[in-house]
Amino acid sequence: MITVQINTPNSNQTASFEQATLSNRLKGSFPNLRNLLPTPSKPHKFQAVLPPIDLKIIIYCSIWYTFSAISSNIAKDILREFPHPTTFTELQFLISTVFCISTLFIINNNRSIIDKFPLGTFPTKDQFKLQHSTWNLIQPTEKIIKTTFAMGIFQFIGHITSHKATHIIPVSLVHSVKALSPLTTVFVYRALFNVNYPIVTYFTLLPLITGVILTCFSNKSSKSNVDFNKGLTYAFISMIIFVSQNIFAKNILTITPKSLPTINKQQEGKPQEDDAKIDKITILLYCSIIGFILTLPIYLISEYSNPIFTLFELNPSIMFKLFLHGSSHFCQAMLAFHLLGLISPVNYSIANILKRIVVIAMAIVWEGQSVNKFQGMGLLLTLVGLYSYDRWGIQKKK
Repeated sequence: MITVQINTPNSNQTASFEQATLSNRLKGSFPNLRNLLPTPSKPHKFQAVLPPIDLKIIIYCSIWYTFSAISSNIAKDILREFPHPTTFTELQFLISTVFCISTLFIINNNRSIIDKFPLGTFPTKDQFKLQHSTWNLIQPTEKIIKTTFAMGIFQFIGHITSHKATHIIPVSLVHSVKALSPLTTVFVYRALFNVNYPIVTYFTLLPLITGVILTCFSNKSSKSNVDFNKGLTYAFISMIIFVSQNIFAKNILTITPKSLPTINKQQEGKPQEDDAKIDKITILLYCSIIGFILTLPIYLISEYSNPIFTLFELNPSIMFKLFLHGSSHFCQAMLAFHLLGLISPVNYSIANILKRIVVIAMAIVWEGQSVNKFQGMGLLLTLVGLYSYDRWGIQKKK
């Protein structure tokens, strides 16, 4: 008996055979669809062009820009109706002090608010518990005075010169001059701290300089030469003062001191005696108090020389604008301090120059100015310089 064995394929083998046959038939009739789809593993071609994006920083900067634009343009409106920059500066410091103390009082009665803000914005819950009252919490200490006295001087000079510049020349021009802050930052770090930058850094600063020059000359016809030059001088001094403050404050507000270019490498392994950072609102409070005290003699001298006591010229409209300016300035100052603790001084200068561009654009719209071709070209060159500086100018710092 002869047995014939027939091998019948199982279901899995049949399925595999059918899939292979179908694939061979389709291969000649249709293109390879895989080649038509983008490869996920390949980086998108725009990633090499677009700057790094941090959503949290973008949100903080957007809010900061909004408050800064409101504060700057309202300041111009106030100085039109109330042409006393020194009195305005003194009132600004006073309003900022009231806002700081009021905020601490509210938080002391509802300490859960602390958890809704980044660490270091306010005193910790333990500090509130230890001090019990708001007054005990804000009492000056040797560390607070040493930390904030120099910053208070920066605030005093910076705000007076900024308000005098705003009183004389347009807001857009004031902030165009202040757009030179990255240039000043680079030269200060190079000259004082011996930080070396690649040659491309200096080339990327050229569009910034050219853009600011074009913007300045496009506004020159709006004022006499004397007033115009005086306003530019005040704006330039204000820019230098605030750049100096930012460099100084970075050493106070940065959470990781090793990231600072001015850190002494020999001290990296040495334990710090007092690493605790003072919270942002306490710094702002004492900067405002010190600024108020330093401005007071100049204010009294100016009042003595004025025929009318300037505070008598205040009306409800000006007082409302002062409150609005004070609240927006307080919010943008807190955001500025917080950003200084998150990013490097040069990156902060970049964020700051972007803020200038937003404020300039808002000022042009606010004041109904017509943008001539030189001013438009200047703003465009400033944007190009900013982008170039961000992408290539601050890399590979030595």
